[in-house]
Amino acid sequence: MPQKRPRTGLIPTDLPIPPPSKRARTRRDAVDRISLLSDELLVRVLSFLSVPQLLSVSLVSHRLGRLACDSQLWKALYYARFVLPRAMRIPGFDKVSTNNQLHYAGRRALWADGRRGGIVDVAGAKQKEDHGRARHTTVKPSNQGPGWNEAGTVETVDWKRQFKIRHNWSRGKCAVEELNLGESGHDDESTKRKMLVKVVEGIAITADERCGLRAWDLKTRRILAHASFSASASGDNGVDQAVTKRPTCIAVDDQGPDVKTLHVSVGFQDGSFGIWMLQATNQSNATLEPQYMHEQSSNGSLISMAYSYPYLLTANKGITISLYTFEGPSPLAPPISTTNQTKWKSPYLLTSLKSHTSTPPLALSIRQAGTTTIASIAYTFSTVQGWSIGIQDLHVKASSPSQTPEITATRLAYTTPMSTGSPRRRVPLRGPGIAFSDDDDEIEEHNPPTRRTQTPPVDDSDGPKTLCYTHPYLLATLPDNTLLLHLCTTTSTSLSISSGIRLWGHTSGISDAEITSRGRAVSVSQRGDEMRVWELEGGAKQRRVGDHRSIEIRPTKKDDGGADDGVDAAWEERRDWVGFDDEMVIVLKERLGGGDSLMVYDFT
Repeated sequence: MPQKRPRTGLIPTDLPIPPPSKRARTRRDAVDRISLLSDELLVRVLSFLSVPQLLSVSLVSHRLGRLACDSQLWKALYYARFVLPRAMRIPGFDKVSTNNQLHYAGRRALWADGRRGGIVDVAGAKQKEDHGRARHTTVKPSNQGPGWNEAGTVETVDWKRQFKIRHNWSRGKCAVEELNLGESGHDDESTKRKMLVKVVEGIAITADERCGLRAWDLKTRRILAHASFSASASGDNGVDQAVTKRPTCIAVDDQGPDVKTLHVSVGFQDGSFGIWMLQATNQSNATLEPQYMHEQSSNGSLISMAYSYPYLLTANKGITISLYTFEGPSPLAPPISTTNQTKWKSPYLLTSLKSHTSTPPLALSIRQAGTTTIASIAYTFSTVQGWSIGIQDLHVKASSPSQTPEITATRLAYTTPMSTGSPRRRVPLRGPGIAFSDDDDEIEEHNPPTRRTQTPPVDDSDGPKTLCYTHPYLLATLPDNTLLLHLCTTTSTSLSISSGIRLWGHTSGISDAEITSRGRAVSVSQRGDEMRVWELEGGAKQRRVGDHRSIEIRPTKKDDGGADDGVDAAWEERRDWVGFDDEMVIVLKERLGGGDSLMVYDFT
């Protein structure tokens, strides 16, 4: 007969519980097997750990901490976390074995030297190099990039730092500091103007009427160089007087072979424009010298421009587009008057375009596609159904280095009409594109035409507030606190624009947005501190599954006194512009009583 289980009530419960017995240490358990391994074997073992495990192991000892920071470990983690997911979106890539078979063989070489990670155009380096020699600048060979130092050797890449920066971007984690730019002095609404800002590779270029053109080092928060906009003009009594020009638009050529040399073009209210060269070899010897100054024009104020040597694309308030080249032959160049600040010869006017139906905002860009340069114009125009966005591409190519560049083709495309509010004031009576001033030229259209009727004038409250075009992405900010994303596809014979994708996430009016060619965008609200990072690479496929990849930036202040606190202070400030590079987001903040500052959001 099986034994019965004893009753629990018979066991006394008031007896003390004996402590658990400890396992006796043996001499074998005390052996340090990790220290006996070589560094190569330890790095091999650490390569199988995840990021949290690797960070935990780095705190065990100085040796493991040094080995856990090995660049090759973090390079593999960087590839698996950020590069491989992007590559898997390529059509057909998932059908190929990705085990050590992915090779990069493009026209652009990737460089990431810590502070300046970026892309260097290898194909167009020779053309830039010749231009740099003509301007007495130090030019690196075409097979070198930002990862090369002055001795000609490759600098070591800190892949752990690169991983941390990308991780902070994906989480919206950053530190914020305020860089005071000085009093703006525009209390009078009639004379109000905003400061212009551009950010390139850790350098901020600011332009305003009072302080002129300034270059700031965002790492040290110091001014590298300064140039004035004042020019001499003859007064009523015949005496020359200093006249300060008011800047209205700015563009930076960041595609040069030398990252320490930047060329800045500034457009002014009187229709003139100028080009300056910034040489930032070091902080003590940085210079900002004028290279070309164009006199004022009767076409009105410049509102937008794009510059990539030797081409300059400008747009004035009357929606007249002008395309110049600084490599035009002198005998064929039209007479263009200049000032005594000119070091370059007068540019050659390739073409001038005029539109009677387009309305601001505009977005201009210049990019290189093989041996052809494409100048793009993104604009808005009104329709009966609402409004549309159009893009016109000008293909510029020179048959030989000694010949003048010519416009070989023109492509035109526009979106289907849509409406986000009341109808706009003007409805086009002509075609939706910007037409050449010469009526004999033909423009290829790849979208169906729009009905051409006219309606009475109504309130002009519909349509995009800002446009940003960086091929292949076209991003528009709308009055209903949303963004509209289009994907542009161009071939040798056609240009098309995809249907728009609405991006939701902002809870207040969007002031500005910027997007890169890799699909990363940053948008900022006009009031308050709301900023969002958008990872838009992948197009409509990700949007259909509801993955908007919108991340709100939540900064931590380094200096408690650097920014104003409270709701009242936040609503007395405007954020009118946003720009970013690989490591920072820069926001221009304007106070109601005057005074501009740059909010520097550092992701390092």
